[in-house]
Amino acid sequence: MEIAILGPLTVIGKSRLPVGGTKVRAILALLALNAGSVVSCQDLADELWDDCPPRTTKNTLQAHIARLRRLLEDAGRPDALQTVSQGYLLDLSPDAIDAERFHRLASSGAQRVADHPQAAVEHLEQALRLWRGPVLLDAGPGARCRSAALWLNDSRVAAHENLMAARLALGDERAVASELESLAAQHPLREGLHDLLMLALYRADRQADAIEVFHRLRQRLRDDLGLQPGLQVQRRYRAILDQDPALTTPLRAA
Repeated sequence: MEIAILGPLTVIGKSRLPVGGTKVRAILALLALNAGSVVSCQDLADELWDDCPPRTTKNTLQAHIARLRRLLEDAGRPDALQTVSQGYLLDLSPDAIDAERFHRLASSGAQRVADHPQAAVEHLEQALRLWRGPVLLDAGPGARCRSAALWLNDSRVAAHENLMAARLALGDERAVASELESLAAQHPLREGLHDLLMLALYRADRQADAIEVFHRLRQRLRDDLGLQPGLQVQRRYRAILDQDPALTTPLRAA
């Protein structure tokens, strides 16, 4: 059995089973994010109701847990959800959670960007293919799931950055420049994407466009955050102005 959280929350057993009910989805999401570890009843209650729990919190939580157990039974793993002292545990291996597989593949790819870019591309593309849509959007407004969603989304962007860096190392600058323009537009304050975009444009003989990217980023950072670009982007800008030969050397992972 697998739990897919990188998109609509789904249980995958003999077939793909949608998870009904926001509270049940929130419980399953929190358990999946902590697979193999105990999640206390108090943490589950906080996630479901924040500071406004019902009078019958314990009974209501148990009712939602019972619905989740029936779903896991339908998936062929009635033993996956274990009751332990003061909480519950989802007894699944890390590879049974798509988010865990994503992080393993993304980390492996990031480590190979500079020395083995082709292997990095393969691992990072596998990682990104696991995403099926917005993460944990259907798991309710609980603080833990929302925090996890932010972390996962940031990791996804970092994986895209590393994929673009690996493809740049393989000499795919023209196609990469086009993809980075789209990614940078989606994340207008993400300096790493703009840094790579400047490099890709420069390597594609579009020095003026690379310089324009820097000025556009600097204006956006100043207007939105009152900040200047970081040192890495500033160094890249100066190197482009100087046509530094080092701009053709291998890249480090984001």
